[in-house]
Amino acid sequence: MNSGIKHTISTFYYSFMTVTFLSYISPVFTSSAHAAGSNDAIALMEKQIHAMQAQLDVMKRKQAAENRRVRAELARQRELIEADPYASRARLLGQSPAGGYGTATHSQAGKNDDVFGLGDTILSPSRTASTPYGELTAIPPAHPDLYSPMRRGQLQVGGVRLTLGGYLEAAGVWRSRNSAADIASAYNGIPWHNQPASHMSEFHQTERQSRLALLAEGMLTRKLEADAYVETDFQGAGSSSNSRQSNSYVLRARVVYGELKDRDDGWYLLGGQSWSLITLFNKGMLARDEQTPMVIEAQYVPGFNWTRNSQFRVVKTFGKEERYAAGLSIENPSAVPAGVSPCSNAANHCTTTDRLTGTNVNNPSTYYTTDPAPDLIAKIAADPGWGHYELTGVMRFFRDRTSTLDEGSNHTRIAGGGGGGMVLPLIDRKLYFQASGLVGTGLGRYGTSNMPDYTYGRNGAVTPLPEANLLVGLYGNPLRNLKLYSYAGAETVLSRRSFDEDGNHYGYGNRNFDMRGCFTELATNCAASGNIRTVAQATGGFWYTAAKGDYGTLLVGGQYSHTHVQAFSGLGGRPRSDADMILMSLRYQPFN
Repeated sequence: MNSGIKHTISTFYYSFMTVTFLSYISPVFTSSAHAAGSNDAIALMEKQIHAMQAQLDVMKRKQAAENRRVRAELARQRELIEADPYASRARLLGQSPAGGYGTATHSQAGKNDDVFGLGDTILSPSRTASTPYGELTAIPPAHPDLYSPMRRGQLQVGGVRLTLGGYLEAAGVWRSRNSAADIASAYNGIPWHNQPASHMSEFHQTERQSRLALLAEGMLTRKLEADAYVETDFQGAGSSSNSRQSNSYVLRARVVYGELKDRDDGWYLLGGQSWSLITLFNKGMLARDEQTPMVIEAQYVPGFNWTRNSQFRVVKTFGKEERYAAGLSIENPSAVPAGVSPCSNAANHCTTTDRLTGTNVNNPSTYYTTDPAPDLIAKIAADPGWGHYELTGVMRFFRDRTSTLDEGSNHTRIAGGGGGGMVLPLIDRKLYFQASGLVGTGLGRYGTSNMPDYTYGRNGAVTPLPEANLLVGLYGNPLRNLKLYSYAGAETVLSRRSFDEDGNHYGYGNRNFDMRGCFTELATNCAASGNIRTVAQATGGFWYTAAKGDYGTLLVGGQYSHTHVQAFSGLGGRPRSDADMILMSLRYQPFN
């Protein structure tokens, strides 16, 4: 409380007690004065009492004025806090930058006018993950400081600090070929020319990429920090979801994990669903520092390697600045099969089992492959001072079973490969270059186009496909409020895995698969969709910060992309298709 207020209240209290005491003893004095016959003494006493009553009235008026001033000051500071949560104490109190005060009232009250006891700062500006994608999606940073001042969008509950993140989006999508997709394009589902949808465009408006995020963190011990992160959007589809009337699209789990951090020793353990360790990082190897493309498109860019997947991850960093790191992730497997198995031919009297329909809480409208072991991903990363560099390796395990009446056999195959990536600051804070790639066998799942991982050999056994993915990009900030980006990427099956037997054609990319109807509308003899060789795309766009203030940030974005899809050649030629896409976005980040 203000020292002037304290002094006034103290003076009032002692004056009141004095008057009360004098009022109490006045009869005694009066009686004594009568006894002594001294009328002058009585008159003098009454005069003193009236004077003190007059002084008390003045004090009451001063106290009422002081109360009004304090209430006005409280109201003023409250209005300033609501108008500018980042206001410094000096600004709230009307001080000049040099420490003086702007008004006579303030100079009288001095620094004790901080009636809220807020210290030097009310709220610090919000922080996001130090990546371009983090700034666009308001992802909490990978290395928050639990002992820093509270920031916008943060709450403190006991020893746990909560950080809110995410955004609300209104987006529009136009595609030159109708694939009935929302904000996430099906790159391997672009219609071929035999389909009527290939000759029709589409337009959709959508809010489904709007995202909610919450980070909870605290100290378990003096060394060990724990955090939990949840990130959801509305790109799930329930059985009643539609775009005809009420939409009713549902929340889905994008990222849900818990993490233990021992920063002093450089150990990080993560369990739950997060971006795969195979994903390129912007720096280091910590969760929420992934180098995700800046595009509006929710399926990102062909050539971008990723999953968001259940995993258990261990990362070890080295040095105080954590410029070097090594990590291992054990991730949930799910293969993508394709092609024709010889056991699919009824004449062979056998069956291939490599997938089962979902039951119980799994999705009954899709399949789950019979993988025998998790995917293993290892990575090393370096940030030597200029740029970020990575090397990655992956090992996968596939299995199927071929069965005939009363017998059968399992077939297990090991696949995998390696790659790397880099992020280079060509012009610091202005222009950046990134590149990443992956090559090996059975890697289709990790490309954004969801290319196949394997096909089938002569005995129906799993045969991994040789594949490669590549993505390059340029992005930067030519102006303070403007971000520009461009990417080019491709995913390809490097060679066929096929064979013929008894006049029938099997495997993936077989030269005898019938492609003759792929260029004729309504023709049915087109095997292109099951034998895609390459998906490639070039895209570019912008993000403009239209407004940024005390109550969030408003972003306006635009993107154009051209996607090319090509199948393996077969009877009738090499089918191909393409699509042009334009996307627009209006994003509001209330906590950034």
